[in-house]
Order: sequence, then structure tokens, then C-alpha cells
Amino acid sequence: MKKIHLVDGLPTVIKKNSQKKETLELFLRIAEACENSNLSYVEINKALYLADKELFEKTINTSK
Repeated sequence: MKKIHLVDGLPTVIKKNSQKKETLELFLRIAEACENSNLSYVEINKALYLADKELFEKTINTSK
């Protein structure tokens, strides 16, 4: 199985002020969608988990 990188190296602490412009734009869109959803924190967290899981599985399957 091909090894994939889940992070792009050190440091493992992720701070907003050290991210690329595109990453921050995605973050803002996701945060706005979460706020506008009127879901509880638990339900938002479930949705984020499911999205991350699907993206991870897609990455694993395309890197074989």
C-alpha cells in the first residue's frame, strides 16, 4: 500500500496565521457553513468527521 502524507511536515501545530491564503479561504467557507447550518456542535462535528473520512478514503483509493 502506498504511504500518503496526512500532514505536510513539521510543525504539527496548525495556526491560522501560518496557512496559505487558499487554506484560510476554505476554512472561512467551512466555518460560515457550520454557523449557518443551525446544527448543534455535536452534529457539526459529525458532519466534519464524515467529510474528512470520505476525503481520506478517496485519497487512499486514488494513491494505490
